[in-house]
Order: sequence, then C-alpha cells, then structure tokens
Amino acid sequence: MLRLKRKIKSKYTIFFLILLAAIILFVFWYIFLQKPSNIGNWQDKVAVLSTAEFKDNLVTVRNVRNFQYPNKENDQITGYYDKTYDLDKVQKTWFITEPFKPGALAAHTMLSFEFSNGDYLAITIEARLQKDQKYNIYKGIFHTYPLIYIATDEKDAILLRANVRKSNVYLYPIRSTPEQSRILLVDMLQKMNELATKPSWYSSIWANCTSSIGHHVNKIWPDALSDISWQLLFATGKADELALKKGLIDSDLPIEQAREKYLITAKSQKAGYVDNYSQLIRQN
Repeated sequence: MLRLKRKIKSKYTIFFLILLAAIILFVFWYIFLQKPSNIGNWQDKVAVLSTAEFKDNLVTVRNVRNFQYPNKENDQITGYYDKTYDLDKVQKTWFITEPFKPGALAAHTMLSFEFSNGDYLAITIEARLQKDQKYNIYKGIFHTYPLIYIATDEKDAILLRANVRKSNVYLYPIRSTPEQSRILLVDMLQKMNELATKPSWYSSIWANCTSSIGHHVNKIWPDALSDISWQLLFATGKADELALKKGLIDSDLPIEQAREKYLITAKSQKAGYVDNYSQLIRQN
C-alpha cells in the first residue's frame, strides 16, 4: 500500500514538473521568441507607416493619413500627405475620446496638437490588423496585433468617427503650456519612428490606445496617471473622467457637464469635409 502511494505521488510529481516546464517554455517563447513584424497584408487604414524627420525646430511628418469616406467606412478614398510643422508653433493639446456606444466602458482615445498657424496634427494609437483579421479584445491581450502610431488629419480621424460611424466624439482641451504640448508631441513622434524600425506588440491592457497615451503623459507630468489606473487598462470609456479628476482636462465642470460641452458630433456632421474643419468643430 505504501509503495502504491509512493508510485502515485511520483507520477503526480512528474506530471507537475512536465507542466511547469511547458509553462516556462511558453512564457519564454511568448516574451523572447515571438516577435512582431512590419511585414504583412495590412488593412488599408493601417497599411502605411507614418514617420517623422526632425531638423532644428522643424519636423516633417511623412504619410499623414487623410482618407475620405463618401458613404460608409469601407467606401474609402485613400490619401496621404507629407507636411512640415514648426515645433515652435505648437500651442495646445486636445484629448479625443470615442466611446464604442453611449455609456460603454470601452472607448478609442487620441491626442491632437494645435499649432498657432492653424495647423492640426492628430495621432491615433491602434492595433495593426491584417486584412483577414477582426479586432478581438481578448486576442489583443496576447501577442496578436502589432502596435501602430498613425499621424492623421483630423478630417480623417475625427470625421470618420463622428460622421461615418455616428459615434459620440468628445474633444477636450488639455491643461498644458505650449512647451509641454511640444514635448508631448515630440515624444509621441519619436515613439512612432521607433515602431517603424523596431515593431512592438499591441496589448488590450498594457499597450492600448489609452494606456499608451498615459505613458507619454507621465513623462511630461510625472505620476499624473497611475500605470495601473483601471480606467486606462480596463475601462477606457472612463478615461476622460480620470483626466478631468487629475486636472489634465482644462475644465472645472463635473464630468457629465464637461461631456455635454465638449461633444462635437453634431458640429462635425454639420461641417463635413471642408478645409476649416478643425476650426468649425471647436467653435463655441
């Protein structure tokens, strides 16, 4: 009887050791061997990488996305342009949030930078999907999609969401100095360049659109946002509430009144695709 018990115990020990070895091998493969790539049959909106070339106070951003959507999202006219921006003219930062549906815990968030000469440049952080893929939040936890930073025209990034998807889109002013906005923009552009040569994985939790913005924000305003804030990791639809509470959004209104004030969907739909789109959605 004692021998039988020892034999059973030995089998369990061997099984445990095999399981432990398998877990260690999986973790090693997951962290060190599974590498993202910039080569793929990418969906049109994430097919072209944006990059930035710095020279003194000027930065030339290559492949600023400027798609048009005449009827529906898949009925798109592709377009890109290169543009040189004067970093000395960076004036303001705007925080954009698009809840996936009213009251949803999940949302897409972006930053846009305003220049004193009337230029605007938005940066959207996304999962880079192949043409045969659909975004899945659970698959996004694992190494499924590369991370991409896209420089985009507001007539693309905001109009797509407000006019085509008919989503509620909120455009909040960030409480920052021109110098802070400049540093934030440069930091994001440098990350964009890094991803063009050294791809990294998107993560639904640790490297999503909102938590990634949080990493950049904390470089400018140390510890402004905790890296483990539940709003950044699991409830991106509440990120505006967190930013308002932390004093990052330039408003003293309660969150519900702030959302009412900075909801720009109707303004966007009224403006349409026009040259002064960015100015029109910020009126009043």
